[in-house]
Amino acid sequence: MAVKVDLPNRKVWASVHDLLPEAATSGWPGEGWVRLSVGSELHRLVQARLAQEDPSYQPEVVVEAEIPLKGWTLLVSGRCDGVFSPPQGKPVVEEIKTLHFRTDLFRPEAELLRQRFQWQVRLYAYCLYPEGQAQARLRLVDLGGEEERVEEVRWSPGQVEAYLKSRLSVFIHEAEERAALLARWQQTAARLAFPFPEVRPVQREAMAAVEEAVASGRHLLLSAPTGVGKTAAALFPALRQALMTGKRLVFCTAKTLQQKLAVETLVAMNDGSFRTVQIRAKAKMCANREVICHEEFCDYIQDLPAKLASSRLVERLLQWSHVDPNTVFAAAQAEGVCPFIAQLETVPETLAVVCDYNYVFDPGIALFGRPETGSLGDLILVVDEAHNLVDRAREYFSPRLSRSALARAANITGQFTTKVCRELTAIFQELDQALAKTIAEATRGKGQAALAEPPVEVLRQARLQLDALMVPYFAFKRQQELWLSSDPVVELLLVLARFLELLETGRPELVSLAERQDKEPTAGQPGDESLRLYCLDPSPFLRPILDACHSCVAMSATLQPFEFYRELLGFDPDRTDTLALPSPFPKENRLVAVVDSVDTSYRHRGHAYGPIAELIPELLPPGKNALVLFPSYRFLQEVASRLVVETHEVLVQKSQDSDLMREEMLRLLQTNHRAVLLLGVLGGAFAEGVDYPGEMLSEVIVVSPGLPQVSPERELLKNYFDHRSGKGFLYAYLVPGMTRVVQAAGRLIRSAEDRGVIVLVCRRFLQQPYASLLPQEWTGDDPSSLFIPDLPEAIRRFFEESTN
Repeated sequence: MAVKVDLPNRKVWASVHDLLPEAATSGWPGEGWVRLSVGSELHRLVQARLAQEDPSYQPEVVVEAEIPLKGWTLLVSGRCDGVFSPPQGKPVVEEIKTLHFRTDLFRPEAELLRQRFQWQVRLYAYCLYPEGQAQARLRLVDLGGEEERVEEVRWSPGQVEAYLKSRLSVFIHEAEERAALLARWQQTAARLAFPFPEVRPVQREAMAAVEEAVASGRHLLLSAPTGVGKTAAALFPALRQALMTGKRLVFCTAKTLQQKLAVETLVAMNDGSFRTVQIRAKAKMCANREVICHEEFCDYIQDLPAKLASSRLVERLLQWSHVDPNTVFAAAQAEGVCPFIAQLETVPETLAVVCDYNYVFDPGIALFGRPETGSLGDLILVVDEAHNLVDRAREYFSPRLSRSALARAANITGQFTTKVCRELTAIFQELDQALAKTIAEATRGKGQAALAEPPVEVLRQARLQLDALMVPYFAFKRQQELWLSSDPVVELLLVLARFLELLETGRPELVSLAERQDKEPTAGQPGDESLRLYCLDPSPFLRPILDACHSCVAMSATLQPFEFYRELLGFDPDRTDTLALPSPFPKENRLVAVVDSVDTSYRHRGHAYGPIAELIPELLPPGKNALVLFPSYRFLQEVASRLVVETHEVLVQKSQDSDLMREEMLRLLQTNHRAVLLLGVLGGAFAEGVDYPGEMLSEVIVVSPGLPQVSPERELLKNYFDHRSGKGFLYAYLVPGMTRVVQAAGRLIRSAEDRGVIVLVCRRFLQQPYASLLPQEWTGDDPSSLFIPDLPEAIRRFFEESTN
């Protein structure tokens, strides 16, 4: 839990972990690696063994204590690993710590680590037995072998009380400083100015709803058209509330490009009295040759605490009112410090954070703690393009163990004859055999995918064995100078850990799938087999986060039907308000039409490629830029290979395009001397979260409703929601597909001055239930009005009128 200090009533709430000596860094990589390892699994195994050996042993003992100190009341909570209560003799309070003996016990920070362990067990002993009538001890368990060390920890009530007084003084001092800072922030809030010359009518209504929600601790689902200024409308009242209350504002997005506008808006409102930070992904902040966060392997995290202290890097970064990733990277690299961790070290001192969804909702890398710790209560969340969070959250909780991943790992270790490589290869082979048997039995006579029963014990044993070999494996790689852009061995361990952790939750929303992928004859790629834990409904995993945070504003141009997103994202219906705002832009500035001569449904798609390739040149705006979006890269390629365009320069999005390549395509749309036709995919970088101001884009052609491809996973979703609410097709296919369509079309009209044409290519857009999910402002409650007999002529006249 987060430390809570009530200065007027002289009370402090803290967990035992809060009371420990300060860690060297908030993201100490040695501890981080252990957290990602099998420490927790080994922990449970040791507890089970101790309970079997001694009937008096009680694991996971809840600790709650109210301690009077210096005229204050300290309320402590926690959970002790175990207590022995023998019939005779003193009780024994014990903490179990799993670590790598050969490294963790001998690195420079080992003494600090040992002190934290010792104080943890002393505090548990004192809270449970304040008169001192219990022993305290540590049980250290080697992750790299079977060795255990039991250490008695001396303690006395007076010693612990003196320590607690010192920690209490720190908390009180920090709270007093925080109160003074809050007073300054409140003055800033009173004079905070909206970051643009005027507030649009739609923004004013949105701002009022956001202000009410964040002030009252409620959630808000906000649906408003693209281009009306949702980012500023959400950030201005949310930031003001954060300044008034001292809560932290977190603006999270699905794509990096979407963060730019949020950063610019926050910077525009900052007069230098508070700090903001943009968090960039670890892979993009890594200064090492390979993203392996282990001090045995990466020079940038070796002796990290000492380098941070001597360089005063964090203090120097915090001199800026906005902590920019580029600035952090350059400064950290110069000091030989991990740029990613340096970035994270600034977060506790910042009022507003801009980051990816991952750092809030992915339990593996969440920055702000887990719901059960109480650390989310001071968060005001703004979730941008929130419709993307449904599928992203499913990914977090749908790990896949594939035989191809095992083969890639075995290909690395199988090249060498050292002991660690031989042992790793043997583990991979055993795992592969277990997966092959499970998948064969599950899919026999059932096609390419079927529900399966995972070989749990084999997976558990492999996880233990793999983690025990990681440190020697890193040492081997360093000795061999084996540099890999991504390490299949490490990736396999992390996936296996996530798979088992989720599997053991036993949640009915998670199903185990055996999958077989046949060989691709055109690509010459071999088939693959995998065991996947598939998340049908992410809401049980997201709900605790949303329930724990102070307030959440989820916004998008496509957040309807509200019931769909409220249900699948886990918003409490009794705590969640909704607001849908109409477009404020003139209707005459847009032309929306449907081409009903083409059927892009999967069954007829093969016959549609040629007609669509012939249609596109006829619909292009003369001398102006156009964007055509397809439901998949394959569909795009099929049409692009048949397309002949002489009036425009054709750019084609590819799945392997880098951010720089995408930015160059956007630059050409803005600066090219010749009209550009950009072919992209629905849901991709050019279809969502990007602006096309002014003359940058004049037409968007959306090919197909973009329904997700029929697959075993989608059919499981359909069956799941059919059983639960009778809305299987709606939830599994229709809403996700039509959301992509409306998102893509929304790129076009983003101001009162913008003019453009939206063309929807497929007869299904005029049919129900598809037409019911088109914006009412397009259809006027009559979808048939979108059919225009001579569309090329109508487009020509539309643009002629705009020039007159």
